[in-house]
Amino acid sequence: TQILVLMEDQDLQYVFEGPPESFVGRGIDLQIPLAAITREITANVFRSHFNYGVVFAGEMPDDLPYIIAIQPEIVDFSYRYDQYVDETVVEMQSIDEDLEAVPVTVITPSIQFDLDVMAYDPDGNRVLDKTYPSGLVAGESYIVTSRPHERINATFHSTLQNIMLNVAEDLRPLLAAQPNLLGGE
Repeated sequence: TQILVLMEDQDLQYVFEGPPESFVGRGIDLQIPLAAITREITANVFRSHFNYGVVFAGEMPDDLPYIIAIQPEIVDFSYRYDQYVDETVVEMQSIDEDLEAVPVTVITPSIQFDLDVMAYDPDGNRVLDKTYPSGLVAGESYIVTSRPHERINATFHSTLQNIMLNVAEDLRPLLAAQPNLLGGE
């Protein structure tokens, strides 16, 4: 008996592509495979919290025993780069060789999304149907980077990991009666 993660193959191929909701970075589209990352994080969280393995299927199988089936989906994903001038100044040499104080511009990447989760017991009864909103989550601020999308990606990974831990905790009482299921903390 295993934990089943339900995600259709066509959904796994989905890659979000679009500009940020902010003016900063508007000219560059982000490409991020939301479903593939969701699948990976779901598997990692549930493997680490429960004693059974995780298997994947596109639909509810007739011949595969499972203890619980989880169907996660990311909806309403958006991101932004917020910019502000830090009080720190850097002295830079101007063209006429004079030193001048230049304010430092700091960028903070942020993401927001909802994680919709449905879960089913071995009889196919829905035992969870819940939306987990991330809220607006700020990533690590930076002054200069040649890879701003990696900052969005890292923020998405860590936020989804934290939300998926909440999903596991919500399902824990439903699984507590199952022998040998609750595992590593």
